Amino acid sequence: MRSAHGGEPVSVLDRILAILDTVRESHGSTTITQLAVATGIPKSTVSRLVADLVRQRYLVRGESGVMIGMRLFELGARASTPRRLSVAALPVLAELSHATGEHLNVAVQEGCEMLSIISVRGRLRPVPSRAGVRVPSVTTALGKAVLAHTTDEDVLRAVLAELDPSTRHRFERELVGVRADAVAIDRCETFPGVVGVASPILSPDRLPVAAISVAGPVADMDPSRVAPLVRHAALVLTHRLASRVA
Repeated sequence: MRSAHGGEPVSVLDRILAILDTVRESHGSTTITQLAVATGIPKSTVSRLVADLVRQRYLVRGESGVMIGMRLFELGARASTPRRLSVAALPVLAELSHATGEHLNVAVQEGCEMLSIISVRGRLRPVPSRAGVRVPSVTTALGKAVLAHTTDEDVLRAVLAELDPSTRHRFERELVGVRADAVAIDRCETFPGVVGVASPILSPDRLPVAAISVAGPVADMDPSRVAPLVRHAALVLTHRLASRVA
């Protein structure tokens, strides 16, 4: 990752990528001194950039040096998530659609929003969302299900920053309940007259990969009846994804 003239990487991004590549190629851990030698970056600069990368969870410190952190694994998993989800989710969605007859969604987190990856039409007209559509995390059942389990403090902080103090306190208490029950509810907060019930799809490390939801008309969809069905579907999909990784 040195410059074309054999010197140190020029831009900050080049330096960060050089450090990450060197750590990755070490197949374990490496030290600040070894990173400086391998990349040609001054040791003081390496130390500062590594500290930033550790704080952002791209690297972690161990007894023998620094290693690749969980955030890079999360990003790698997220990049392949849509394809894996599509394959794993189809039989689960078919069963859930048969059981409820309602609108179904599987969505992944993208910043402060949820991006729908798979959408199955139910009886709702007009359709509240479809594949490729983004919806806010703070109001949707999908978003709450993911936010309740996320370890991405930057995203959670950004979502909470949009709320006034009383709403923020109420929302934080709601997330505690979602973590306990593994079920989140959107009571017409996002779309008028539409109730959503969602449950998180988790990785083997208990990190949120995506969420699955059922949405129906507020007049005659009982969230308490639908919640166990959604939670079961999320658990089945969680297990299906884990077995494909293993």
